[in-house]
Amino acid sequence: MAGALSDPSRSRAVLIGTDAYTELDDIPAVANNVGRLRELLGDPAVWGLADERCGVLRQPSRQTVLDTVFDAAAEATDTMVLYYAGHGLVHPQSGELHLALPGSHPDRPHTALRYEELRSILLSPAGGRPSARRKVVILDCCWSGLALGGLMHGGDLVPGVAVEGAFVLTATAATRQALAPPGETYTAFTGELIRLLDAGVPGRPALLSMSALFEELTAALLAKSRPLPQQSNRNSAGQICLFRNRAGEAGAGASADAPRAGGGGPPEVAMPRAAERAAAPVPRTAPLPPVAPGDEEEPSWPELATVAMTGTTTVRLGRYPVTHAQFRAFLCDPDNAHWRPAAARVAGTCVDDNYLRGWRGLDFPVGRGGHPVVAVSFPAARAYAAWAGRRLGLALRLPTVAEWALAARAGRRGEWWREDIAAGRVNFRGSHGALAPVGEFPPNPYNIGDLLGNVWDICVDETGAPVLRGGAYDTPAARLREELSPRSPVECRGNVGFRCAGDS
Repeated sequence: MAGALSDPSRSRAVLIGTDAYTELDDIPAVANNVGRLRELLGDPAVWGLADERCGVLRQPSRQTVLDTVFDAAAEATDTMVLYYAGHGLVHPQSGELHLALPGSHPDRPHTALRYEELRSILLSPAGGRPSARRKVVILDCCWSGLALGGLMHGGDLVPGVAVEGAFVLTATAATRQALAPPGETYTAFTGELIRLLDAGVPGRPALLSMSALFEELTAALLAKSRPLPQQSNRNSAGQICLFRNRAGEAGAGASADAPRAGGGGPPEVAMPRAAERAAAPVPRTAPLPPVAPGDEEEPSWPELATVAMTGTTTVRLGRYPVTHAQFRAFLCDPDNAHWRPAAARVAGTCVDDNYLRGWRGLDFPVGRGGHPVVAVSFPAARAYAAWAGRRLGLALRLPTVAEWALAARAGRRGEWWREDIAAGRVNFRGSHGALAPVGEFPPNPYNIGDLLGNVWDICVDETGAPVLRGGAYDTPAARLREELSPRSPVECRGNVGFRCAGDS
């Protein structure tokens, strides 16, 4: 039943890792990912999956992957687990996610494995025969969030196939690259997953549900300003429990998703252990708002990158501008009802008539979930930053002009902006020339994106007045470094967005 530990004697797992490539950069940490995960899955204190029930594929061929996953999915009667780590590629025409293999070429999609092929096997592994009651897919690769719309969604289930639930956990959103930090044993996402399984999570029940694991991963990665994971599930799949919690509370109750003491709602994201808080403070966050029908991207919290202002002072700056989906989560909070388009326009005190043009109520334009939110005013941007900060336990605000300028220069001398243009990091009138999703253009040397181009950033000057920096998708190259002042603080323009900042 939901909330019970998956039976290792009736489950199967396939761990796939590609760490060396002929046409792509090697990722040595991937080999460590797979090796340690195999040890943890087999550990009775974590799950206890027997060796013969866990296939490990290192540097595999396409056919080996398909055959191994097919056999495992056909055999599993309780839970089927699929893990992949390596490079993710996006087909230039279809936009589908492809999983890179040792010989994959970035410009030749047919040399990689379509995620859709694995999805089809997991849905119906043997000629329409019922598949495992529960499925867990974990993808640690760039653009892995593209998989969230595929597995077990909509009406593509084969009639008669019994599926209790499917949970997909990805290292990044559909528009984001994954991270393998130099010098670290594991990749950023899998490293945190391994840490949680290895040490357990104090304050959580004796069994870790996939939803609880997702919340803990989000908190840990947010604390390090690293790409945030994404999730998708069907039929209460978030209650699937693959792992025992080594630091679990014996009397925590029957459900791994039971609310914490003192609250009647969903569980909050737990704080990391004290030693980790000292190294990298983590805020306690409220659960993300639910995804409404039609949303193509799940809501998320702003990612923050640390920027050194002086030898002793740092600031945390949004890695990307706030997106439509993120701003919608702000509007969905009943406390922010006065910021919803119709109400805010009628009041007329904090926005003009162009505020959130193109939205219909709480619905942003189709396909814009991952694009920077535009047509917001200075007061609206400040309100979002304050709200997100309260939810994250941080004092968030808008960046100052000086903070923006230092992050954009990224420690370089001379005409640094020409380097960004030449490197293809800037969405301006001479490049793409239309609003693009965050993460679509490569970040600068500080790993911060869209500081030049895509949308103007709302900043504040030394007096606290709004100033626009960075140019936008329709700005000529020669004007990207200009400073503009809005005609009024309540002005809303279709090429102006914002990002959050906070003191470290």
